[in-house]
Amino acid sequence: MDKWQKAAQIVKERTERRIKTISAAGAQEAKALCIATNTAPAAEIGVFSAGVEPWEVGKNYEQYDLFTYGGAVGYVKQLTLTASEIYPPFSVGTEALYGARPAPDEDGVYPYVYNMAASVDMRVREDDAVYECIQAISDMIYPPSMLAAHFVLA
Repeated sequence: MDKWQKAAQIVKERTERRIKTISAAGAQEAKALCIATNTAPAAEIGVFSAGVEPWEVGKNYEQYDLFTYGGAVGYVKQLTLTASEIYPPFSVGTEALYGARPAPDEDGVYPYVYNMAASVDMRVREDDAVYECIQAISDMIYPPSMLAAHFVLA
């Protein structure tokens, strides 16, 4: 590795650490806001995924704790919860346990994740189609293509 490659690697590592630090601060602030207002995290909280720890089987969680799973930020809906291998986040049957908040791609489009929320003007990708949210919705158990009152094809 020459000196330029080494310098580029150092810059990359510093940038990644800074992103993780900013994301962690944003995630902590978001959780504090959820607790103070007793409301679920904003649909866009997935932008802080770099600063959120992964979901762990056997870990004890409290309401509004954030975690990452399958590329999305999740949050705990119950007052207390011990994570179980047979009930992973964002799967059918876990709607009362977890909520999903995916991270957007480089174009600002959020992938559809079971049990996610969407806010007005949020763009959500389902397979190869992109939909725009026209009416906010929480806890989507159906994809955008099945929710005509909330989404239009972008």
